[in-house]
Formats: sequence, structure tokens, C-alpha cells
Amino acid sequence: MESSHRLKDLLQLQLASDAYAVLHLPFVLESLSKEDFQPSAHTQKWIARVNSLIHSKDPGAKWSGLCLAFQTAVYSRALMLECAQSWVSAAMPLLVNNPVPTTKAAIRLLRLVFSSAMDVPEFQRQLCIPNVPKFGNALIAIVEKETNVEVNLLVIDTLSHIVSLYPSLCRPLLGPLSNVALRYLNGSTPTPMSTSMVEACSKLYCVLPLTGGKVGAAGLWRKALDDTLAFVWGAFLQLRTTYDDPAYASMARQPPSSEDPIISVPLALDRLRGGVRVIQDLLRAATSRPVSVPIGSLVRLCLALLQCEENEKADSGVDPAVRSLENFVIPSFWLLACDVLIPLSQACQHHIVPHLPVLLSHLAYHLEQPQSSLRIARLLRTTLALLEGSRLHDSTLSSRLVRAAMPFLTVLLSTRTQSAPGNEQEGVAGRSKKGKKRARGYEGDEVFKVGREIVCPTAEEGEVLLVALDVLEHLLLRTQVNPPVHSLASRLLLSIYASLPQLPPAILSPDLSLHAKLYSKVQRTCTHLGMGTTSTMGKALGLILNASDGTLSENREITIPTEIDLLLHPRVPPLVRSLPHVEMLSLFRAEESQAETEARRVLGVDVNEERSPMQSPDTEKINPLADERRASSPPAVQSLNNAGAPPPQAPSNIPMQVDPAPLHGSTIAAAAAEPLVQSVASKPPGAQAEPGKARIYQVPQTSLPPPPDPLPSNNAAMSTRSTTTLTAHVSSAAPGVLPTADEDDDEPMPTIDLGSDSESE
Repeated sequence: MESSHRLKDLLQLQLASDAYAVLHLPFVLESLSKEDFQPSAHTQKWIARVNSLIHSKDPGAKWSGLCLAFQTAVYSRALMLECAQSWVSAAMPLLVNNPVPTTKAAIRLLRLVFSSAMDVPEFQRQLCIPNVPKFGNALIAIVEKETNVEVNLLVIDTLSHIVSLYPSLCRPLLGPLSNVALRYLNGSTPTPMSTSMVEACSKLYCVLPLTGGKVGAAGLWRKALDDTLAFVWGAFLQLRTTYDDPAYASMARQPPSSEDPIISVPLALDRLRGGVRVIQDLLRAATSRPVSVPIGSLVRLCLALLQCEENEKADSGVDPAVRSLENFVIPSFWLLACDVLIPLSQACQHHIVPHLPVLLSHLAYHLEQPQSSLRIARLLRTTLALLEGSRLHDSTLSSRLVRAAMPFLTVLLSTRTQSAPGNEQEGVAGRSKKGKKRARGYEGDEVFKVGREIVCPTAEEGEVLLVALDVLEHLLLRTQVNPPVHSLASRLLLSIYASLPQLPPAILSPDLSLHAKLYSKVQRTCTHLGMGTTSTMGKALGLILNASDGTLSENREITIPTEIDLLLHPRVPPLVRSLPHVEMLSLFRAEESQAETEARRVLGVDVNEERSPMQSPDTEKINPLADERRASSPPAVQSLNNAGAPPPQAPSNIPMQVDPAPLHGSTIAAAAAEPLVQSVASKPPGAQAEPGKARIYQVPQTSLPPPPDPLPSNNAAMSTRSTTTLTAHVSSAAPGVLPTADEDDDEPMPTIDLGSDSESE
């Protein structure tokens, strides 16, 4: 159907009668377009037909006429200006004593008419100024009598829109409008007020200060905020009747409610939620002039909500039923405090700096406790909002926040049970020593294990990962963090960056887009950490650039190539700065300090070089005989610990230890970047290594071949680390700490054929 003849065909067929108009209304609305209302001979016929439907005695025809008029006003502003007077005079009486569909259609049409021609002064003078107060009174009458939730939502939203457009015309309606908003913000029981209704009433209450004009709006806004704070404090104290809080002793406590606690506690919680929502909207509201924000009062309220703890000590004489109900709602206080802090930090920014340490200390405490994913995500978002709005200068608090955020990211690293068959380890641990040696492990068993769980099964858990990365990036790059914690967090992010490409997106989350978002954030954070200062680059920068080959061009959101180019080819002379501390450059586990080791163990992240649960403490005893032989060995052997070069020959009967199985994903000590250099030799023919268990052999006096190059030659950033790595592996242990063979085992040790071993491997 051509657009020039569409109105003609619709008038002749679908709108030929009132019954047809009601029946075919969905098809007509879907068929219309903006091109149909170009000036033509059928336009006036269309307007006449719409007006006849609006004035019809059939309720269905009236409803269809209002819908067609609304669609006409949307597509043609000229026709709306021409027909607005007749449509308003016909739709205004339909707001009273009519079916719900007709009432809703009339409200939508009048709202569009009053808000579509704000730039036409004559239209405003002749139509809007006389009819807007009448429209507001009619809407208030509807919301006071109507019980339909959908109609009330539409009415309250329309009132908010009209008050924001015509505040001076709605000034006489300030009292009734305030009563309408507070009617639904005062809570309800036993069913809490719906979230959509609370949001709509809060929005209406927050636009009422605009009725004071440019001069009085700021005073009305401050009065509304003070009244809301008093209302929130009253609701909060009603939920603390069984607690003796010294901090609130100076405040007027609410008398014990005579209602049943099953009713009073949910009612007070519903009021508290409504008041917090109003505070959020007031802090986000637009004002014509600057306003004074009571930051101290708001921070005090947030601290009162955050300081509440579950299972506090109960005093004698307290009703246990009321105490249990009040204790049950305490986790909701923490989320409500976060809802206030986020808009407060965005509105006040650096003015909240004096209160920043105490707020972040409470948030860090809650992050350190076991919480649900929803609460963790809300707490992390609040922490990020506070950090973005102001600057934190406390290194102790910054380090605490980093330690609190790191455990949420360790789920991305594979655990020991995922990298080694746990059932076999448990079975071997209970066998005898001979049985341990005869145990057989099979490579590739993990391929047949298809029951791996999803890392982030819910959307909240995926959001926790993204927000935790943002918090870590902000803390590591913009605050002062203790060197051990900074090094540990950097190596954790580097390990995630190295292992994330091997994690399938379907295993990470049902939302396949989470993998790309997560990888982009980790890549950006690692690159910024690796770039260091203008005079010094981090050790991990070469690894990051090599790992990002082929991914920089695919990700359009980050500007890593430009930043790397500016780093390598600066446009200005480099700044004269002192070199960073060695702890800040720590990448390899051999350079790990004791503080980093303890922090890593607290996180539950280990490396394969550390003692496996299957290893016996007897394998780490000092062997004086080996000490003496090592001291009397040729200089070529002693230089193994000094220069890091492999010895050309090894004397006989020197016990050596084979490194355990390959590094699993939980290696955060830069094992993803460190070349794995094995310090020994081969297995006897027919023998198989046990998973997770280092086997000890007597190496005969035979020349050992040089170790293979652990990394490709094109990796210039890491090719020079092979000798340093070998030194770190050997010199990390004290002289004489090399494990020895078990003296109690009388089983003859077979001879090692190095030739067959090299061929088999």
C-alpha cells in the first residue's frame, strides 16, 4: 500500500464503522507512519473521522478515537496544533466515570498535547495556561479514588511530568500533591509497597520544590531533605527498639509500638526504604540555584546503618521474637546505606573527603565478611563511587581495600583439584610407601571430566568480577598501596590475564559477553600497571605485549596501542624521577617477600613449588652428607647457585629432585611468566611419575645435556630470564636442603638410561 493512498484505504475499510474501528485498531496503528500525514486531500477526512470516534457514545469507539488522535499527534505536530483545542475539550470530561482503558488513553493524549508545544507562546497562552490546573486537579481526584495500580502509576508519573514543565501553574496544588506522594511513601502492611510505586511517588515528591520558583526552590529542597532525614531516622529507630546504641542516646527514641511486631517491623522497614529512595532522588534532582547539602547528617545516617551487626549481644528482658525480627532486617541496612552513599558521592565529590576514611573502613569490614553476591556487588559499587569522587591518601586503608577485593577474583584461577585428579591423590595418600611408587597416573584424564561447574552462574557474580576489577585498578593506579600488597595484586592480575584466554566463555558465565568485558578490563589494568612511570617500565610489560598479540586490534574500546606508542616515543623529555622500589617491580616468586607470601596464603592461592598435600615432611629434612658432598664438589657444580649456568657434569650419588606436575592456574607468583626450568633428570624405563609427587633418583656420573630453551627466541622481553630463573630455583633453598631417598625403602633402584628417556619424552 502506497503512503499517499494509505489514509484513504484505511478510512474506506478499517475505519468504515465504529465496530470496525475497534476491531482493526491494532492494524491501523501499526500501519501508520510519518509520511501518511503529509498535506493531502485525505488529511481532513482523517481528522473528521477521528473526532467523530472521540464523540461517539460507544465506549470502545471513544477509546479507539483517543488512540488514533494520540498517534496522529506523534507523527504530525502541525495537525496536533490544529486539533489540540477540540481534542482537549473532548478528552478532559473523559477523565471521570469512564472505563480504565478510556481514562488511560485520555491521560496519555492530554499529556502529549500539553508537553509538545512548549516553544509556541500563543499555544501556551490560549490552551495550556487555562487547562493545566484543571488537568492537575482531575488527576489528583483520580489517584485518590482509583485502586488500579496501573492507573495510579500513570497518573503519578503524569503529575511529575506536568509539575516539572509548569511549576508556577501547579503552585496552588502543592498541598494536595504532597499528600498524594506521602500517601504511598508512608509504607504499607502486610504487603510492602511495590518498587515501581515507591519510585513514582519519590519522583513526584522531589519535583515539588520547583513550585517555589528560582528563589524559593532551594529552600524548599533543603526543607524536603531535612524532613525526609527525620522520617528516615524515626523509621530506623523503630527497628532498633531491642538494641542499646550509645551513639543514638541523644536522639529521641520512638516509644515501643503497641502493634504486633510481625506488622510493625515490616512497616518500619518499608518506610525506611521509601525515605532512602526520596533521599536518592533529592540528591539527583536538578535545581536552578546552588543548594546546601547536609553532608554531616547524611554521613551520620549511613554510618548508623553500616555499624549495625547481626547477632549482637542481647540484653536481659528483651522479647526474643522482636529481637529476631529486628536482627533479620540488619543486612538490608547495609544496602540502604550504599543507596545513599552512591548519589551523595556523586553530588558532593571532594566535599566528602573528611568522612572518606571512616566510610571506607566500614565498607572494607563488610567486604571481608561472608556475604551474598548481591550485597558484595552493591558494596563494591559504593566503594568505587567513593574512590572516584575523591582522593584517598591513607596507604593502610588502601591496602586493606585491595586485600578485601582480591579474593573475589581468585575464582578465575583454577584450583589444585581442577589441575590434578583429587580422587587419586586421596586414594594414594592412604597407601603404603611401596603402593605409592606403584601408583599410575594417566595424562589427559581431565579431558574426559565434563562436569566442571560454571564460574559465575548468576549475573550478580559476573558483576562482582567486573566491579572488583574496577576497584583494584583505581586503588593500584591512583592511591598509595603498600609494596607487598601492590606486588601481590599485580601478579594476581597478571596470572588472570595469562589464564583467561584458556577459559571458555561458556565455562565462565551463561552470559557469553562477560568473557570479553572481563578480558578487556584485565588487559587495560595490566598494561597500565606494566607501563610504570615515564622513566621506568615494569617487568611484566614485555609479557603483556606478547600475550596481547592479535587481541589489540579486536578490542576497540581500549587505547593501549596509543599509550604504548607514547611510552616508547614520548613527545616530551622524560621526567627526572627516582627508580621505584624493588618490591614494586617484583614479578617472580623468588623475589617474593615474607609479607607477600603471608598475604598470598591468606587468599588461598598457592604455587606448585610449595609443598603438595601428598608430600611428606620427611622429604625436606637436611642431609648433612649431601651438604659435605656439595661443598667438596668441583667449582663447576658450585657455580650452579652463583651464576645460574647448568653444570657440564654432575657427580654421582647426588640426590636431585624433579619438579612437580606443571603449574596449575592458581599460580599467581608470575609463574605464568617465569620459565619453568627443571633441575633434573629422567625417569627409569617403564616408571611413571605420580601426579603431584616429586620422585627422587640417584643421578650417575654422566654428562647432562643442556636444558632446552624454555621460551621461543622471539620473546625478547623474557629470553634473558632463563639464567636468573635457574638461580632462583636452586638458590632459594639452603645448602643441604635437597631431599634424599628414603632409607627405609629396600627396593633396588633401577639404572637410568638417559638416551631412552630423552627419546620417550
